[in-house]
Amino acid sequence: MNVIERLEWVVNQQWEEIKAGPFFQSAGQQLSLSLYIRVMEQIYHYTKHNSINQATAAFNTDPQDTKLLRFVYKHAIEELGHEKMVEHDLKSIGHKIDLSLATPSPATEGLIAYLYYVGLTQGAGPRLGYSFWAEDAYHHIAPILNACRTDLKLSDKNMTFFVSHAEIDTHHAKEVNEAILRWCDTPEKEDQIIRVAKNSLYLTGEILNSAAK
Repeated sequence: MNVIERLEWVVNQQWEEIKAGPFFQSAGQQLSLSLYIRVMEQIYHYTKHNSINQATAAFNTDPQDTKLLRFVYKHAIEELGHEKMVEHDLKSIGHKIDLSLATPSPATEGLIAYLYYVGLTQGAGPRLGYSFWAEDAYHHIAPILNACRTDLKLSDKNMTFFVSHAEIDTHHAKEVNEAILRWCDTPEKEDQIIRVAKNSLYLTGEILNSAAK
């Protein structure tokens, strides 16, 4: 298997574990508004850091790797302010609480800290493991989005964070795969990316599951 195939296998296995957990089990039976709001509050917290931790990954990246650095700078700008869509979506259903006052869960703080750690200590190459699954997660969370429409009666106007991302991330996923194939020229680099993909998705699963408990 090449690195993309290995990543797909690892990510699919991790998603299967997440889907067997309390969040997907609860949402699969009947998605409640309170669970949806709790999850969106956590998404708000880690999303507002994604632009910064992406840019931070440039700090420990080889200055001569200009293609990877261009990728980092471009994606950092494109991720900026996406938490505002979460604010919009919750306000559109009457949830007017200041999200900055909502408490991030331990799992959310763990993911935020982990992505800064990867960026600062390993650089932009390994962080591509996070981007690999995050830019291509929509077929895995499709049942949840369907539940938002059927159980909560939300429209696309109430779910701009997910709908807009689904459109943007189709192009992003292609760019991520190209960057991975360029950067992964040793088995050690492949292992780094795969570890980051698995760890970051595991922590995201913990965010979802802790919201359901």
